[in-house]
Amino acid sequence: LPERIDDAKLPHIKFVNINIERKKKKMENVFSRTLLDKIEDRLKKKEGTIILQNRRGFSTQIYCEDCSEVETCDNCSVPMVYHINKNIIQCHYCGLVKDVPGACTNCGSLAIKYFGTGTERVEDELAYYFSSANITRVDSDSISRKAVLGKILIEFGKGDIDILVGTQMVSKGLDFSRVTLVGVIAAETTLWLPDFRADERTFQLLTQVSGRAGRSQVPGEVIIQTQNEKHFALQMVLKNDYYGFYNKELADRQKMGYPPFTRIALIETKDQSEKKARGAIYDFYNELKKFKKWLNISSPAYAVIARLKGNYRFHILIKSSKDDDPGGAVLRKAILDSFVEFNRKSRYKDVKLFYDIDPQSIM
Repeated sequence: LPERIDDAKLPHIKFVNINIERKKKKMENVFSRTLLDKIEDRLKKKEGTIILQNRRGFSTQIYCEDCSEVETCDNCSVPMVYHINKNIIQCHYCGLVKDVPGACTNCGSLAIKYFGTGTERVEDELAYYFSSANITRVDSDSISRKAVLGKILIEFGKGDIDILVGTQMVSKGLDFSRVTLVGVIAAETTLWLPDFRADERTFQLLTQVSGRAGRSQVPGEVIIQTQNEKHFALQMVLKNDYYGFYNKELADRQKMGYPPFTRIALIETKDQSEKKARGAIYDFYNELKKFKKWLNISSPAYAVIARLKGNYRFHILIKSSKDDDPGGAVLRKAILDSFVEFNRKSRYKDVKLFYDIDPQSIM
Protein backbone atom coordinates (compact mmCIF):
# COMPACT_ATOMS: atom_id res chain seq x y z
CA LEU A 1 0.00 0.00 0.00
CA PRO A 2 1.40 3.45 -0.91
CA GLU A 3 -0.28 5.14 2.07
CA ARG A 4 -1.46 4.33 5.58
CA ILE A 5 -5.12 4.30 6.49
CA ASP A 6 -6.65 7.57 7.78
CA ASP A 7 -3.70 9.49 6.29
CA ALA A 8 -1.43 8.47 9.18
CA LYS A 9 2.17 9.40 8.40
CA LEU A 10 4.92 6.82 8.03
CA PRO A 11 7.34 6.91 10.97
CA HIS A 12 10.66 8.72 10.74
CA ILE A 13 13.46 6.13 10.74
CA LYS A 14 16.94 6.90 12.01
CA PHE A 15 20.06 4.72 12.19
CA VAL A 16 22.44 4.89 15.12
CA ASN A 17 25.86 3.42 14.32
CA ILE A 18 26.87 1.79 17.59
CA ASN A 19 30.55 1.58 16.59
CA ILE A 20 30.70 5.36 16.17
CA GLU A 21 28.64 5.96 19.30
CA ARG A 22 30.95 3.71 21.32
CA LYS A 23 33.99 5.71 20.20
CA LYS A 24 32.20 8.88 21.27
CA LYS A 25 31.40 7.21 24.62
CA LYS A 26 27.70 7.59 23.90
CA MET A 27 26.79 3.94 24.50
CA GLU A 28 25.31 2.82 27.81
CA ASN A 29 25.86 -0.95 27.63
CA VAL A 30 23.49 -2.10 24.84
CA PHE A 31 21.68 1.23 24.52
CA SER A 32 22.82 4.30 22.63
CA ARG A 33 22.33 7.59 24.41
CA THR A 34 20.09 8.59 21.50
CA LEU A 35 17.66 5.73 22.10
CA LEU A 36 17.64 6.25 25.87
CA ASP A 37 16.81 9.94 25.40
CA LYS A 38 13.95 9.07 23.05
CA ILE A 39 12.53 6.55 25.53
CA GLU A 40 12.73 9.11 28.34
CA ASP A 41 10.84 11.62 26.19
CA ARG A 42 8.03 9.10 25.52
CA LEU A 43 7.74 8.26 29.20
CA LYS A 44 7.25 11.94 30.00
CA LYS A 45 4.54 12.18 27.34
CA LYS A 46 2.85 8.94 28.50
CA GLU A 47 3.33 7.48 25.02
CA GLY A 48 4.13 3.84 24.32
CA THR A 49 7.49 2.36 23.32
CA ILE A 50 8.32 -1.00 21.72
CA ILE A 51 11.89 -2.36 21.86
CA LEU A 52 12.89 -5.23 19.56
CA GLN A 53 15.73 -7.66 20.22
CA ASN A 54 15.23 -10.88 18.31
CA ARG A 55 17.21 -13.11 20.70
CA ARG A 56 15.92 -14.65 23.92
CA GLY A 57 17.79 -14.94 27.19
CA PHE A 58 20.23 -12.59 28.92
CA SER A 59 23.59 -13.40 27.28
CA THR A 60 23.81 -15.50 24.13
CA GLN A 61 27.34 -16.81 24.75
CA ILE A 62 29.58 -17.75 27.68
CA TYR A 63 33.29 -17.47 26.89
CA CYS A 64 36.54 -18.26 28.73
CA GLU A 65 39.18 -15.54 28.36
CA ASP A 66 42.03 -17.93 29.15
CA CYS A 67 41.40 -20.88 26.80
CA SER A 68 38.81 -19.34 24.42
CA GLU A 69 36.35 -22.15 25.13
CA VAL A 70 32.68 -21.34 24.46
CA GLU A 71 30.14 -23.16 26.63
CA THR A 72 28.25 -25.31 24.12
CA CYS A 73 25.35 -27.71 24.33
CA ASP A 74 26.12 -31.37 25.04
CA ASN A 75 23.71 -32.39 22.27
CA CYS A 76 24.06 -29.58 19.70
CA SER A 77 26.95 -27.61 18.22
CA VAL A 78 25.54 -24.28 19.44
CA PRO A 79 26.39 -22.04 22.41
CA MET A 80 24.36 -22.30 25.58
CA VAL A 81 22.34 -19.18 26.43
CA TYR A 82 22.38 -17.63 29.90
CA HIS A 83 18.96 -16.93 31.44
CA ILE A 84 19.35 -14.62 34.42
CA ASN A 85 15.77 -14.91 35.69
CA LYS A 86 16.03 -18.68 36.20
CA ASN A 87 19.82 -18.62 36.78
CA ILE A 88 20.40 -21.37 34.23
CA ILE A 89 22.06 -21.90 30.88
CA GLN A 90 19.89 -23.42 28.18
CA CYS A 91 20.12 -24.70 24.62
CA HIS A 92 17.46 -23.06 22.46
CA TYR A 93 17.48 -25.99 20.03
CA CYS A 94 17.11 -29.12 22.15
CA GLY A 95 16.04 -27.50 25.43
CA LEU A 96 18.92 -28.85 27.55
CA VAL A 97 19.17 -26.97 30.86
CA LYS A 98 22.30 -26.83 33.04
CA ASP A 99 23.52 -24.92 36.07
CA VAL A 100 25.48 -21.74 35.41
CA PRO A 101 29.17 -22.76 35.46
CA GLY A 102 31.27 -21.21 38.21
CA ALA A 103 34.43 -21.85 36.20
CA CYS A 104 35.40 -22.80 32.67
CA THR A 105 34.38 -26.40 32.06
CA ASN A 106 37.42 -26.89 29.82
CA CYS A 107 40.35 -25.42 31.79
CA GLY A 108 38.87 -24.50 35.18
CA SER A 109 39.62 -20.78 34.82
CA LEU A 110 37.42 -18.28 36.62
CA ALA A 111 37.86 -15.75 33.79
CA ILE A 112 34.41 -16.32 32.34
CA LYS A 113 32.76 -13.57 30.29
CA TYR A 114 29.20 -13.22 29.05
CA PHE A 115 28.63 -11.94 25.51
CA GLY A 116 25.66 -11.22 23.30
CA THR A 117 22.35 -9.62 24.16
CA GLY A 118 18.94 -11.19 24.64
CA THR A 119 15.58 -9.79 25.67
CA GLU A 120 16.22 -10.44 29.37
CA ARG A 121 19.28 -8.19 29.33
CA VAL A 122 17.39 -5.46 27.47
CA GLU A 123 14.58 -5.63 30.03
CA ASP A 124 17.09 -5.59 32.90
CA GLU A 125 18.93 -2.52 31.60
CA LEU A 126 15.71 -0.63 30.92
CA ALA A 127 14.61 -1.30 34.50
CA TYR A 128 17.92 0.19 35.67
CA TYR A 129 17.66 3.35 33.57
CA PHE A 130 13.91 3.86 34.06
CA SER A 131 13.16 2.43 37.47
CA SER A 132 9.68 3.97 37.71
CA ALA A 133 8.52 2.70 34.29
CA ASN A 134 6.34 -0.37 33.85
CA ILE A 135 8.34 -2.64 31.53
CA THR A 136 7.10 -6.00 30.23
CA ARG A 137 8.95 -8.61 28.20
CA VAL A 138 7.20 -10.54 25.42
CA ASP A 139 8.97 -13.67 24.17
CA SER A 140 8.40 -17.42 24.23
CA ASP A 141 10.09 -17.67 27.65
CA SER A 142 7.75 -15.18 29.32
CA ILE A 143 4.53 -15.93 27.42
CA SER A 144 3.33 -19.47 28.03
CA ARG A 145 -0.29 -19.05 26.94
CA LYS A 146 -2.13 -16.89 24.39
CA ALA A 147 -4.36 -15.54 27.18
CA VAL A 148 -1.29 -14.12 28.96
CA LEU A 149 -0.23 -12.27 25.81
CA GLY A 150 -3.76 -10.94 25.33
CA LYS A 151 -3.80 -9.55 28.88
CA ILE A 152 -0.43 -7.85 28.37
CA LEU A 153 -1.55 -6.24 25.12
CA ILE A 154 -4.75 -4.93 26.71
CA GLU A 155 -2.71 -3.37 29.54
CA PHE A 156 -0.25 -1.89 27.05
CA GLY A 157 -3.08 -0.43 24.99
CA LYS A 158 -4.58 1.22 28.09
CA GLY A 159 -1.23 2.71 29.09
CA ASP A 160 -0.71 0.52 32.17
CA ILE A 161 2.50 -0.77 30.55
CA ASP A 162 4.98 1.84 29.33
CA ILE A 163 7.51 -0.25 27.40
CA LEU A 164 7.18 -3.59 25.62
CA VAL A 165 10.43 -5.50 25.08
CA GLY A 166 10.34 -8.53 22.86
CA THR A 167 11.42 -10.74 20.00
CA GLN A 168 9.64 -10.80 16.65
CA MET A 169 6.43 -11.43 18.61
CA VAL A 170 6.16 -7.63 19.03
CA SER A 171 6.65 -6.92 15.32
CA LYS A 172 3.39 -8.22 13.87
CA GLY A 173 -0.23 -7.22 14.15
CA LEU A 174 0.02 -4.76 17.04
CA ASP A 175 -2.09 -1.67 16.39
CA PHE A 176 -1.78 0.84 19.22
CA SER A 177 -2.27 4.55 18.58
CA ARG A 178 -0.21 5.39 21.69
CA VAL A 179 2.98 3.78 20.34
CA THR A 180 5.16 6.56 18.96
CA LEU A 181 8.61 5.00 19.39
CA VAL A 182 10.14 1.74 18.21
CA GLY A 183 13.73 0.88 19.08
CA VAL A 184 15.78 -1.91 17.52
CA ILE A 185 18.74 -2.99 19.64
CA ALA A 186 20.70 -4.83 16.93
CA ALA A 187 19.58 -4.77 13.30
CA GLU A 188 22.09 -7.48 12.34
CA THR A 189 20.57 -10.27 14.45
CA THR A 190 19.04 -11.98 11.40
CA LEU A 191 21.19 -10.35 8.71
CA TRP A 192 24.27 -12.57 9.09
CA LEU A 193 22.48 -15.92 9.15
CA PRO A 194 23.99 -18.23 6.48
CA ASP A 195 20.76 -18.49 4.51
CA PHE A 196 19.95 -16.89 1.16
CA ARG A 197 16.73 -15.47 2.63
CA ALA A 198 18.55 -13.59 5.43
CA ASP A 199 18.32 -10.18 3.73
CA GLU A 200 14.64 -10.70 2.95
CA ARG A 201 13.81 -11.76 6.50
CA THR A 202 15.74 -8.82 7.95
CA PHE A 203 13.94 -6.35 5.69
CA GLN A 204 10.61 -7.97 6.53
CA LEU A 205 11.21 -7.92 10.29
CA LEU A 206 12.44 -4.33 10.42
CA THR A 207 9.68 -2.93 8.20
CA GLN A 208 7.07 -4.82 10.22
CA VAL A 209 8.29 -3.58 13.59
CA SER A 210 8.78 -0.05 12.24
CA GLY A 211 5.13 -0.09 11.23
CA ARG A 212 4.09 -0.34 14.90
CA ALA A 213 5.03 3.33 15.45
CA GLY A 214 2.83 6.31 14.67
CA ARG A 215 -0.36 4.49 13.73
CA SER A 216 -2.51 7.57 14.44
CA GLN A 217 -2.16 11.30 13.91
CA VAL A 218 0.74 11.44 16.38
CA PRO A 219 3.98 11.00 14.37
CA GLY A 220 6.06 7.91 15.03
CA GLU A 221 9.81 7.46 15.25
CA VAL A 222 12.05 4.42 14.80
CA ILE A 223 15.62 4.21 16.13
CA ILE A 224 17.61 1.32 14.63
CA GLN A 225 20.96 0.54 16.24
CA THR A 226 23.34 -1.07 13.78
CA GLN A 227 26.98 -1.73 12.96
CA ASN A 228 26.37 -1.79 9.22
CA GLU A 229 24.04 1.02 8.21
CA LYS A 230 25.24 0.91 4.58
CA HIS A 231 23.93 -2.61 3.98
CA PHE A 232 21.40 -2.41 1.15
CA ALA A 233 18.61 -4.17 3.11
CA LEU A 234 18.91 -1.61 5.91
CA GLN A 235 19.05 1.26 3.43
CA MET A 236 15.81 0.05 1.86
CA VAL A 237 14.21 -0.06 5.33
CA LEU A 238 15.34 3.52 5.89
CA LYS A 239 13.75 4.61 2.61
CA ASN A 240 10.69 2.36 3.04
CA ASP A 241 11.53 1.21 -0.49
CA TYR A 242 9.87 -2.14 -1.12
CA TYR A 243 10.44 -1.99 -4.87
CA GLY A 244 14.09 -1.07 -4.42
CA PHE A 245 14.63 -4.03 -2.12
CA TYR A 246 12.73 -6.36 -4.42
CA ASN A 247 14.73 -5.40 -7.50
CA LYS A 248 18.15 -5.65 -5.79
CA GLU A 249 17.30 -8.92 -4.04
CA LEU A 250 15.96 -10.39 -7.27
CA ALA A 251 19.14 -9.45 -9.15
CA ASP A 252 21.32 -10.99 -6.41
CA ARG A 253 19.34 -14.22 -6.41
CA GLN A 254 19.53 -14.54 -10.17
CA LYS A 255 23.30 -14.02 -10.02
CA MET A 256 23.74 -16.64 -7.28
CA GLY A 257 21.25 -19.13 -8.70
CA TYR A 258 18.61 -19.07 -5.97
CA PRO A 259 14.80 -19.05 -6.07
CA PRO A 260 12.71 -17.83 -7.79
CA PHE A 261 15.07 -18.56 -10.69
CA THR A 262 15.83 -22.06 -9.49
CA ARG A 263 14.09 -24.72 -7.48
CA ILE A 264 16.23 -26.01 -4.63
CA ALA A 265 16.23 -29.21 -2.66
CA LEU A 266 18.06 -30.00 0.56
CA ILE A 267 19.29 -33.51 1.29
CA GLU A 268 20.13 -34.28 4.92
CA THR A 269 21.53 -37.29 6.71
CA LYS A 270 21.64 -37.48 10.48
CA ASP A 271 22.81 -40.05 12.97
CA GLN A 272 24.35 -40.24 16.43
CA SER A 273 27.42 -41.68 14.72
CA GLU A 274 29.34 -39.03 12.79
CA LYS A 275 30.97 -41.72 10.65
CA LYS A 276 27.63 -43.22 9.63
CA ALA A 277 26.02 -39.85 8.87
CA ARG A 278 29.02 -38.89 6.71
CA GLY A 279 29.11 -42.27 4.98
CA ALA A 280 25.42 -42.07 4.16
CA ILE A 281 25.62 -38.59 2.62
CA TYR A 282 28.57 -39.62 0.42
CA ASP A 283 26.80 -42.79 -0.69
CA PHE A 284 23.76 -40.74 -1.65
CA TYR A 285 25.97 -38.18 -3.39
CA ASN A 286 27.61 -40.89 -5.49
CA GLU A 287 24.19 -41.77 -6.89
CA LEU A 288 23.04 -38.17 -7.21
CA LYS A 289 26.07 -36.94 -9.14
CA LYS A 290 24.95 -38.99 -12.14
CA PHE A 291 22.50 -36.12 -12.71
CA LYS A 292 25.13 -33.35 -12.64
CA LYS A 293 24.61 -32.74 -16.34
CA TRP A 294 21.15 -31.34 -15.57
CA LEU A 295 21.45 -30.14 -11.97
CA ASN A 296 23.76 -28.01 -9.85
CA ILE A 297 24.74 -30.31 -6.98
CA SER A 298 26.92 -29.21 -4.07
CA SER A 299 29.47 -31.51 -2.52
CA PRO A 300 28.46 -33.04 0.83
CA ALA A 301 29.24 -30.83 3.82
CA TYR A 302 28.43 -30.45 7.49
CA ALA A 303 25.14 -28.67 8.10
CA VAL A 304 25.47 -25.14 9.49
CA ILE A 305 24.44 -26.62 12.84
CA ALA A 306 26.59 -29.72 12.49
CA ARG A 307 25.17 -31.52 15.53
CA LEU A 308 21.56 -31.16 16.63
CA LYS A 309 19.74 -33.04 19.39
CA GLY A 310 22.53 -35.61 19.57
CA ASN A 311 22.67 -36.27 15.82
CA TYR A 312 25.46 -35.33 13.41
CA ARG A 313 24.08 -33.69 10.27
CA PHE A 314 25.36 -33.48 6.69
CA HIS A 315 23.79 -31.62 3.78
CA ILE A 316 23.72 -31.56 -0.01
CA LEU A 317 22.09 -28.61 -1.77
CA ILE A 318 20.63 -29.18 -5.24
CA LYS A 319 19.58 -26.41 -7.63
CA SER A 320 17.39 -26.97 -10.66
CA SER A 321 16.99 -24.22 -13.27
CA LYS A 322 13.36 -23.27 -13.80
CA ASP A 323 14.16 -22.55 -17.44
CA ASP A 324 15.45 -26.08 -18.09
CA ASP A 325 13.27 -27.92 -15.57
CA PRO A 326 10.18 -25.71 -15.05
CA GLY A 327 8.08 -28.33 -13.31
CA GLY A 328 10.92 -29.80 -11.25
CA ALA A 329 10.50 -33.23 -12.84
CA VAL A 330 14.24 -33.79 -13.31
CA LEU A 331 14.94 -32.70 -9.74
CA ARG A 332 12.38 -35.09 -8.29
CA LYS A 333 13.55 -37.96 -10.50
CA ALA A 334 17.17 -37.42 -9.46
CA ILE A 335 16.27 -37.52 -5.77
CA LEU A 336 13.91 -40.49 -5.98
CA ASP A 337 16.18 -42.56 -8.25
CA SER A 338 19.15 -41.84 -5.98
CA PHE A 339 17.06 -42.76 -2.95
CA VAL A 340 16.18 -46.15 -4.48
CA GLU A 341 19.82 -46.89 -5.34
CA PHE A 342 20.98 -45.67 -1.92
CA ASN A 343 18.62 -48.11 -0.20
CA ARG A 344 19.80 -50.91 -2.49
CA LYS A 345 23.57 -50.38 -2.21
CA SER A 346 24.53 -48.35 0.86
CA ARG A 347 25.99 -49.84 4.04
CA TYR A 348 24.34 -46.94 5.88
CA LYS A 349 20.71 -47.42 4.84
CA ASP A 350 19.70 -47.36 8.53
CA VAL A 351 20.83 -43.72 8.76
CA LYS A 352 17.99 -41.19 8.71
CA LEU A 353 17.90 -39.51 5.31
CA PHE A 354 15.56 -36.64 4.45
CA TYR A 355 14.92 -34.52 1.41
CA ASP A 356 13.08 -31.20 1.35
CA ILE A 357 12.11 -29.57 -1.94
CA ASP A 358 11.70 -25.79 -1.68
CA PRO A 359 12.93 -25.73 1.95
CA GLN A 360 12.16 -22.68 4.07
CA SER A 361 15.63 -22.85 5.61
CA ILE A 362 18.92 -24.32 4.39
CA MET A 363 20.54 -24.35 7.84
